[in-house]
Amino acid sequence: MVARCGCDWARVEDGLMAIFQRLLNVFRPVRLDRELNDELEFHREMRLRRLRERGLGEAEAEAEVNKRMGNVSVAKEEMRDARVVQWLASSLQDLRHGLVLLRRDSGISALIILVLALGIGGNAAIFSLLKAAFLDPLPYRDSTRLVTIIVRRDLVASPERNPTVPEYIDIRNRAHMLDDSACVDFRDFQLTGTDEPARVFAARVTASFFPLLGISPSMGRTFFAEESLPGRNQVVLVSDAFWRGKMAADTGAVGKTLRLNGDPFLVVGVLPPEFSFDYPSLGVPEPPETYVPYLMDADATERPTPQPPAGADGIAHPYSTRPRRTFNPGLVRVLARLREGSRLAQAASELQSIANSLVHEYPDLYHMPHGEIPTMAFVPRPLREAIVGSQRALLGLLLGGVGVLLLIACANTAQLLLARGLRRGREVAVRAALGASRLRLIRQFLLEGLVLAVCGGAAGLLFSGTVARILVGLFPERNPIIESAHTDPRLMGFTLGLSLLSALIFAIVPAIKGSMWSPGSVITARLAIGQGNRWRHGMMAVEAALSVFLLCGAGLVGQSLWKLVSTPPGFDPNHVLAMQLRLSPEREQAARPIPSVAYQEYLEKVQAIRGVESAAIVQGPPLRPAVGGYHEIIGQANGPDAYRRQIAWSHLISPDYFRTLRIPLLAGRTFNNDDGVGRPQVVIVNREFVRRFGIEVDPIGRKIDPGEPWTIVGVVGDVRMNGLDTAPFPEVYAPLMQVFNPNVYVLVRSTLPPGELVTRVKTAIRSSFADQAVFKVETMEQVLSSSQAEPRFYAFVIGAFALLALAMAASGMYSVISCLVSQRTGEIAIRIALGASRGAIVNTILGTTSVWVSVGLAGGLGLALAANRMLRGLTNSATQTSPFMYGAALVFFLVVTLLAAYLPARRASRLDPAMALRCE
Repeated sequence: MVARCGCDWARVEDGLMAIFQRLLNVFRPVRLDRELNDELEFHREMRLRRLRERGLGEAEAEAEVNKRMGNVSVAKEEMRDARVVQWLASSLQDLRHGLVLLRRDSGISALIILVLALGIGGNAAIFSLLKAAFLDPLPYRDSTRLVTIIVRRDLVASPERNPTVPEYIDIRNRAHMLDDSACVDFRDFQLTGTDEPARVFAARVTASFFPLLGISPSMGRTFFAEESLPGRNQVVLVSDAFWRGKMAADTGAVGKTLRLNGDPFLVVGVLPPEFSFDYPSLGVPEPPETYVPYLMDADATERPTPQPPAGADGIAHPYSTRPRRTFNPGLVRVLARLREGSRLAQAASELQSIANSLVHEYPDLYHMPHGEIPTMAFVPRPLREAIVGSQRALLGLLLGGVGVLLLIACANTAQLLLARGLRRGREVAVRAALGASRLRLIRQFLLEGLVLAVCGGAAGLLFSGTVARILVGLFPERNPIIESAHTDPRLMGFTLGLSLLSALIFAIVPAIKGSMWSPGSVITARLAIGQGNRWRHGMMAVEAALSVFLLCGAGLVGQSLWKLVSTPPGFDPNHVLAMQLRLSPEREQAARPIPSVAYQEYLEKVQAIRGVESAAIVQGPPLRPAVGGYHEIIGQANGPDAYRRQIAWSHLISPDYFRTLRIPLLAGRTFNNDDGVGRPQVVIVNREFVRRFGIEVDPIGRKIDPGEPWTIVGVVGDVRMNGLDTAPFPEVYAPLMQVFNPNVYVLVRSTLPPGELVTRVKTAIRSSFADQAVFKVETMEQVLSSSQAEPRFYAFVIGAFALLALAMAASGMYSVISCLVSQRTGEIAIRIALGASRGAIVNTILGTTSVWVSVGLAGGLGLALAANRMLRGLTNSATQTSPFMYGAALVFFLVVTLLAAYLPARRASRLDPAMALRCE
């Protein structure tokens, strides 16, 4: 038994070695050829020796050996077939032939590679962004288990918010499916004690924040838990960029003191350069420069007392009869890590139980406006998903666009290969006559297409990084994980796989068609007129359909952008400078009991500058985020439901706000300096507020919001507040002296150059308070332009896709018509000789092609209509398409393709019959 097993194993080893040797011989043809020659020569010498030993002479022995060995070349080929993997060897031969064709038909090969490079390279670029967004690990420890927790008021669809600090504490103490948790929020701090007061973007974090993310400082330490308690020493961690820029890369930075918001903070550590937590989709507009412990004092940890009347979101009206802040400082971003082995669904179920318990424990806090049963949900969301945010739809749109572009590239390439296949009819027929099977010919065409696809994929991979960087630079919202896209083996593998798939798609039709030539008809006669035209026209129809589909998409987005740009903003942005400031706690304390008095002092200083026409302060200028709340007209409770309770944007403004932005006053009056604390509470509403609340008749003097009524004293024109929405929205303006907010914008109208104006404004404000920082300086024209960044991006990307598709379709039309002209040269010459007019010749050339193009146009229009709603959702477009837009897209396509067909048709109509027939 042992001997038999040993014999079987030896046989297996011999078989494996034989297979390996045959595979090896495929890749060393020169050495194999030499070995075969040596072996045949050895057999020849042995035969000659035996014949000489039998007494034959040299000539007789030579003749006998030649007779016995027969055709040496045939014998050599048979030996070669036995010593190589034949299908692999023939495939390599076909690949070498493909390289020969690549060099021989350099013009058409270069065009094919360029077209494929556009299609494959675009897909590779988008895949690199998708890989960075969904596959590459986040730069944090156990990033796949990191989640962020948001709050919904019900279990279905509702506006989301961050948890409050008390809710975070409840989650931290009650959730067992979470391994650890932390909270963070962001503030503007004032850095003083330097040459010039500066604004510092700071993050307030719990001590568990850095251990949760697995971050260790490059110098010093992170925070201790007790440093979040009141009365402890104030400490700060600085980012690497802050340490290098503001602290001159001081190696002794740890232990030094920074003055933030007027208080000394001890530097306890410097964060590593690779650490960053700046994700706009998480509400972090820029990289934090400093990190301080989140102060867990009574103001943060105690639950607020409900103050009716409340809105549908459970938050009381923001205005009060005394100056107070209009924001809730207790809303924080909560991060957590799932416990090892637990699933997201299990954590969601546990968090839902915690939310239900809180609703029952604090019913007054979570009550609903009309007495419904209160509901609330804590929803865990994977951190990666939250970071990608709304850009998931954007990446999907890009992927769809480059996918369509690749299909057009494949159709275009198939047309070019079909045209080249016509010229190779006799070559294929000769191969078939010599014994090549149809399967062998199909494989040859497919491998030749593979050579082109790999070259196109390699070229596409080379410029995919550049395309990805350009797209990321154009994104309307920055996203660091998408910006980290890079080339790696996965991207290379994807590009190779896509190249193989593309080769199969665009080469299968030319391969099947090219293998159908019969030896007799091709070798002895001319090619049949119209040979292969049906396939090429079919490809032309596909290109037309996909091109029109993209053109209609571009038309929809362009129409939406035009409506956005052409809609009046409701204010005059010219010569208005916007800058942001945050009142420091030190300045706020000095101005009490009415902190807004500090703003009045700043405005007086600014308005005294020579060349300043007017200046104002606003909580949030147009096209910037605004605060919304529910409002109700007093005395209209019995009116229609639509007029009872509605949401409106709320703004805090100084008296000259409307004059500075030149917003027209339609009725009543604007604010004045008498509208302060202790005076009657007044508001100004816009025209849309009056319309929606049904108080068009005499709105002046009406009161809103029972409990703390506010009197309407004026009506102003509508202003576009949301850059993506051209429709007006109800707005309520309250006096800045009656409500306080530490974060405001200063608007200054002046004809002075912006640089000079900024310098003068900063000097004027610091003459009132030396440590006041002014930052984020922009003109209102820049604000208006940045609000249109997203629709401009969509218009640029889809428009670029559409133009590339149109260029490919035009080149496809040109190749089809050119091939048709060259194929029917003799027929056209005879028609001209018989008296056919130029128009008749053009009709002959374009007749069938026009029918197929019309079929493609109809298909593309159907695709555009079917995808209309989906495209509007992806691009946030509310614009309804019009027949004119679709008609314009069709006409544009026809004009471009007819121009592409003009040259070959013109050449056919001017053909010299004698010259053409002589060439035939």
